[in-house]
Amino acid sequence: QGEMQIKSSVEGRDIVKCPKCELEFIYNQPSFEEIKNIYSRDYYKAWGMESGENTEVASMKKSTFSDMLKKILPYKNCGNILDIGTASGFLLEEAKKLGFEPYGVELSEYSSAIAKKKFGEERIYNGTLENANFEENFFDIITMIDIIEHVRNPIDALLKAREYLNITTNSNGGGYCMITTPNTDSLSAKIMGKRWLHYNSEHLNYFNIKSMQKLSELTGFKIIKYGTLLKTMRLNYMYFQVKEHNNKLLSNFVKYANYTPLISKIDFPILSGDFYLILEKI
Repeated sequence: QGEMQIKSSVEGRDIVKCPKCELEFIYNQPSFEEIKNIYSRDYYKAWGMESGENTEVASMKKSTFSDMLKKILPYKNCGNILDIGTASGFLLEEAKKLGFEPYGVELSEYSSAIAKKKFGEERIYNGTLENANFEENFFDIITMIDIIEHVRNPIDALLKAREYLNITTNSNGGGYCMITTPNTDSLSAKIMGKRWLHYNSEHLNYFNIKSMQKLSELTGFKIIKYGTLLKTMRLNYMYFQVKEHNNKLLSNFVKYANYTPLISKIDFPILSGDFYLILEKI
C-alpha cells in the first residue's frame, strides 16, 4: 500500500521507508565483506579503543549496560546470558557481577579477541549469530544492544535467537530477548530529519514500535515492555562519535564544550534517540 518514501541518503545509498510496516532500511545493502570491514580496529576509534580498552569509555559503557540489565532483572535474575554484538564484553562484565553466566557473539576479530581474554575462547564466538555453535534452548536471556540495526536480515537473526533461548525460563515457557535500537519516532529523528545522527552506513535497518511489533510477531516473540533509553556519555566520546559520522555542526559544538575541564569529565545521561524493548519467547 503506497509508495516507498526516501528518508535520507548515505554514501550514495537511499534509506527508504515502507508505508505499511514503517520499517526504514538502506536500499541496495552493502555486501557482507563491506560490512565486516567496517568493524576493523579503525571502527573503535570512535570509542577511543583502537589500541585496546579505554578506562573512561569502559566506565561509561558499563554504567549504561548496568542500567539496561536492571530493566530485565524483574523477569530473570540469573542463568545463561548471550550478548550479541558484545564488542570487548563490557555488558558481559556487568552481567557476570549480577550472577549470570556470560557468553557472547562478535563479528569484529579485533574486539572479540579482547572479550575472549576475559571470558575464554569457548564463551565468545567470532562471527555472526547465524553461524554460532551454541546449544539450542541454552540461554535464559539474549541481549542485542545497538545491534539489530546492523544485521542484514533481522528476521533471520531473531529466529536464530529464539532457537537459542530456553523453552522453560518462566511459567509461560520461553526466555527473554532485550533489544535497544534507534527509534525513528524519537524526538531527535523528527527534529533532525534526513540529518538524523543514526542515519549512517553501518545501520542497515531502522525501527519504531510498529515495525518492531511486526518483527516480533513474525519471529515468535511478544513485546512485554518498551520505553525510551537513556545512555551515559562523556563529551569527548560524543565528539568522536559525531565527528566519525561527519556532523560538523554538532561536532564543533561538542568540541568547544569539551574544552571546559569540569564538563569534559562528567558522565551525562543522554536521550540519544534510542528505545529499548524486552521480548518474551512464545
